[in-house]
Amino acid sequence: MTHIVGKDALGTLSAPLALLLRSVIASLSLFIVVAVKEKSLNIFRGIDKKDYLRFGILGFLNIPINQFIYFEGLHQTSPANSALLYAMTPAIVFVMLLLIHGERPNWKKISGILIAFIGTAIVMFEHGASFRSANTKGNILIFIAVTAWSLFTILGKPLIPKYGALRVTAIHMLFGTILFLPIGLTQADLAAIPTISGSIWLEILYLGILGSCVNYILWYYALGKLETSKVAIFQNLQPILTTIIALFIGVVILSPILIGGGVLTLIGLLLVEKG
Repeated sequence: MTHIVGKDALGTLSAPLALLLRSVIASLSLFIVVAVKEKSLNIFRGIDKKDYLRFGILGFLNIPINQFIYFEGLHQTSPANSALLYAMTPAIVFVMLLLIHGERPNWKKISGILIAFIGTAIVMFEHGASFRSANTKGNILIFIAVTAWSLFTILGKPLIPKYGALRVTAIHMLFGTILFLPIGLTQADLAAIPTISGSIWLEILYLGILGSCVNYILWYYALGKLETSKVAIFQNLQPILTTIIALFIGVVILSPILIGGGVLTLIGLLLVEKG
């Protein structure tokens, strides 16, 4: 649903302005929740100095990299394509974990990763290999955003047992918003804010509160209970649900290439999971 709402909001707002509003709303909401819960305005209380750098990296990966590039890509591609590309998270997470830990994968995981990447490549170049195509550019940007999201997922996991999903989400979101401000304030059309309609404000609130606050808290909470690769598997539900909703409201048209690439990607991810 976030992909569809985001796409609709980008029909009116530029990517820098949409993300600036989303991140500020998310950061303020999370700050208030943590301050009330902790009964203190100092949400950094008890944070080890050595962890500040990791929080900063998480914030940078999430907002200036993942979310900003995602919004730029979503502006040029469809919600179904972006959701399918985000389903690659478990495969990318697994490859990163292999590089970090040097484990030897079995044939199912290797086959699954290869099939999933072939399916993803088919979707990314659905309209041809020419980089002049806006759709292709959008798909490539989304894939870069997914890679940043995968690294964000891995690096955030060690902080959860120490501080909890809520505080990790609130602090990294605050850092990410601060890091994005130079981009947002210089590139966003701030003069357009008074002209934003009520329906677009509702979409921004949805993206900020549900798409960022609730989504990230639940994501990190799950990471605290399960293995990283298993949590990432839940991304597989995104393309199916998003495509169904997008078809229902008429914002996407399925093509044989999209269906074929999508099926290959999901088969590959299933093999990774079974492996």
